[in-house]
Amino acid sequence: MQLSLCGAGLGAGKLSLLEFAELAARSGYSGIDFGISSAQRLADELGGATALSEKFLTLGVLPATFGLEVEWRRDDAAFASGMETLAERAALAQQLGCERCCTWMPSSTSEDSSQWRSRSVARFREIGKVFADYGVRFGLEWVGPHHLRAGGENQMGPNPTVWTMPQTLELIAEIGLSNIGLLVDSYHCYTTGVTDAELAALADSQIVHVHINDAPKGVGPEGAKDGQRVVPGTGEIDLASFLSGLKRAGYGGYIACEILAPSPVADTPESAATLIRSALRELGL
Repeated sequence: MQLSLCGAGLGAGKLSLLEFAELAARSGYSGIDFGISSAQRLADELGGATALSEKFLTLGVLPATFGLEVEWRRDDAAFASGMETLAERAALAQQLGCERCCTWMPSSTSEDSSQWRSRSVARFREIGKVFADYGVRFGLEWVGPHHLRAGGENQMGPNPTVWTMPQTLELIAEIGLSNIGLLVDSYHCYTTGVTDAELAALADSQIVHVHINDAPKGVGPEGAKDGQRVVPGTGEIDLASFLSGLKRAGYGGYIACEILAPSPVADTPESAATLIRSALRELGL
């Protein structure tokens, strides 16, 4: 597995994409999780996608995965607006050699569950078909924390949608496109009880991207809050088993540390990136 730098937990919001890539290079990462619109702006500044690609190669840092910018969770007008530029963004990703894009799914909704599912399947299929034309794989992330589910204290809505790995795999099968797979996050695996054996049973082709993080000690799977993650190795998730499952699955893509927390893990983006890199090294990454 290769390491990608994710901005979560770094306090890196004021860095440009180029500064972020330079930070990754200095800190020992071979890739970055990035925004495709930011990449388009930087490519325009540098004179095109080829110039940007050469800049990444010079740094020794490749664009690992980008977040989906199409507003698929909102109304038809917002979705259609996002789809207007999707092919252009996918073409840029292809030119940069980036083959992965991801999005997350709410674990509950205020609308009828069946309506949410049918619309989401249709929209994911439409997005996936565009990506397939440009060799981009599309990862779907389930959200596991109990407090966000239907009936939870911070529920996203009263009606359940998708919040486990098996449910996500069923949804992907319903979409029916081979370039759509999973974004596997250690936090969501922990809060939904995914075992290393279940991860090992996956094929590399089913995993698009991986997030690693930890849960505070003493909270347990039911008490782990989504925005209270900690540095890998400092909490209570069995990350050795998590990584073992991924390795047995034959996963060879990128893994990024995503720490959603109230404040950055260190005083500066530089020290935060270095701290996280050291923690991942302790885990054998």
